[in-house]
Amino acid sequence: MGSSKLNSGVRHEKLVTVTTDMLKDRLNRVYNRLHTGTDMRRAKSLSQEGLFEYLWDLKEVALLEGKSSVELPKNWLDELEQDTVVTARNH
Repeated sequence: MGSSKLNSGVRHEKLVTVTTDMLKDRLNRVYNRLHTGTDMRRAKSLSQEGLFEYLWDLKEVALLEGKSSVELPKNWLDELEQDTVVTARNH
């Protein structure tokens, strides 16, 4: 069901725990960039990989279930962090 790119790296990548609020904040920054046109190439890269949609769904499920944190592969968090840094520099 999920993207093979998303599934292939999970088994070998270190998992990290992040708070749901932190993930929500970072995803909202990316979402804003997707819809305001700021650095569309980077935003499209995240979107095309399916990473953004997958993490958005993960965050939504965590919120619905009342979870205060989620686990995700470190490389996915790093990719969001890169996007957040770019966002901060562009403002």
